[in-house]
Amino acid sequence: MSDATEFLLPDVGEGIAEAELVEWLVGVGDTVAADQAIVVVETDKSQVELPAPVAGTVMQLGAAVGDVVEVGALLTRIATGSMGSSGSAAQPVRRRALASPSVRKRALRLGVDLADVVGTGPRGRVLAADLDTVEGAPTPEPAPEPVVTPASGKDDKVVELHGVRRQVARSMTEALRIPHITEFREVDATALLAAREALRPRLERDGLRLTMLPLLVRVCAWALARHPSMNARFDAENERLTQCGSVGLGIATATDDGLIVPVLHDADRRSLRDTVSELDRLVEAARARTARPADLAAGSCTLSNFGSLGTWLGTPVIRPPEVAIIGFGRVTEKVVAVDGVPVVRPVLPVVAATDHRVNDGAHLAALVGDLAAVVEQPLLLLDEN
Repeated sequence: MSDATEFLLPDVGEGIAEAELVEWLVGVGDTVAADQAIVVVETDKSQVELPAPVAGTVMQLGAAVGDVVEVGALLTRIATGSMGSSGSAAQPVRRRALASPSVRKRALRLGVDLADVVGTGPRGRVLAADLDTVEGAPTPEPAPEPVVTPASGKDDKVVELHGVRRQVARSMTEALRIPHITEFREVDATALLAAREALRPRLERDGLRLTMLPLLVRVCAWALARHPSMNARFDAENERLTQCGSVGLGIATATDDGLIVPVLHDADRRSLRDTVSELDRLVEAARARTARPADLAAGSCTLSNFGSLGTWLGTPVIRPPEVAIIGFGRVTEKVVAVDGVPVVRPVLPVVAATDHRVNDGAHLAALVGDLAAVVEQPLLLLDEN
């Protein structure tokens, strides 16, 4: 006889309704310890290892790899008492090494068992550098390419969407239901670039690297704090707009798994030094898939840095329930008129879009006007009114 504990999918993030099952770390008949990682799930926000709630023997797996499981649905059933008088007891499962998804992918390519690698990170986490120290790691032979004669003269490949890419597809489908209005503008970035050069040595003394992104974050935070209807979330079902008391600025981050948007909370209340440090942490965590749920909680607006991709500019898409998104392109030198005289100046492309259900063209023009003003006159960042 035995007692059984049902392990249901918990809410692994703020407001998560479902998650995709990525990997089972145990099988039926395996014995597990309490708090031992037994399954990996992935949401649109992060990849999470879930621990066993109790010690016991795995009786049932409630879902297969690739399944999308709703919060509250059965993941596994674990027997916590005696399973009877069988001749041999199930052997404990060897604990899985702690590592980020990118490190796991690299280890798989190298043919390295992470359980055999001594991790030097926190709690023994295996880092990318730890794989470099593995001696004699075998490189798997490439599989021979199959010879196929296509019937139609084309080699078609069907790719199933999983994990982040699946969630991005769903989110963008929902986003395109928003009636966007968009404004583009080119702004003289001479003063902003001069400010970066003046501030850079001071931050470098503290080991911080000042790129354009932290300055653009400060620009957005300053402008959004002055436009409550842009720094907001819209509940379309109840036709209710929530104007946020602080700026939670999402940072659109390209990763190997898809677009992830960590949120810099209280962006309008942070110092430049704190902004630089926290941005570094958030972007690194997003790319390594180690971001905390709080890092991915809902923001109030999103910043898309097209310039970091070498792009002049792009058309940003609002992420519901937010009502605005701001983008910046690559700075280029252009001939502009200054007091009637043609001169060459660095020009920063700016774009902003808003939800036309809650904002009009005049609101958008006012926001872009403030963005342009603070780019051209960074001293406005000292204005707290």
